[in-house]
Amino acid sequence: LDDAKLLKDLTRLRSVMERKLGALVKDPAARALRSVGEVYMTEARKRTPVDTGVLRSSGHVRGPEKSGDTWKVTLIFGGPAASYAAAVHENLNARHPSGQAKYLESVVLEHRNNFASEVAAMMLGGARVYGSLFG
Repeated sequence: LDDAKLLKDLTRLRSVMERKLGALVKDPAARALRSVGEVYMTEARKRTPVDTGVLRSSGHVRGPEKSGDTWKVTLIFGGPAASYAAAVHENLNARHPSGQAKYLESVVLEHRNNFASEVAAMMLGGARVYGSLFG
């Protein structure tokens, strides 16, 4: 294997990844924020009520997106379940065989005091460090 060709191919691959994935490749804070968002979404999906499974499977993370000096990710439920996702989320009187109301909000509220530490842990050591501290 020619080292010069390999280096050229790896450089080209990184360029393609940066173009396609943007901040996820370039910025460790953006990567960490996205990873923490995915952890939250995984827990929110576990708490989502299930009838047909459409609502639960609609949960996803968008971003990271940068505005000025601020990075953000957005946790979303909806898609094909958009017409009823908010109603299921907000109805505190409904009784579900599995899942609960406030399936997304409850996760965010539980983590709000540790959010910065969770992102820092993910930046420093990825899922291994995050899991040992917060898992």
